[in-house]
Amino acid sequence: MRLPSPSYREHVELVATVLVTITILQYLGVLGRSGDIDVVFLVVLGITLPIFTYLLTVAGENIEWMSKWDRMVQADE
Repeated sequence: MRLPSPSYREHVELVATVLVTITILQYLGVLGRSGDIDVVFLVVLGITLPIFTYLLTVAGENIEWMSKWDRMVQADE
């Protein structure tokens, strides 16, 4: 089983982008009442998002056909 080394900067940028986007959508009323921000949801998301992202990265690293994906989708131009 291969365990990739995580890029902490990439994880921080991803989490920050997602949290800011969700916060704006909550404040605008797209994800609930307008003006309400669910802080508990944002904290839980901020904690679990890097964990699940890393687990998906590990799964992708260990799936054999993922490494061959570039060869499967190449198009002759």
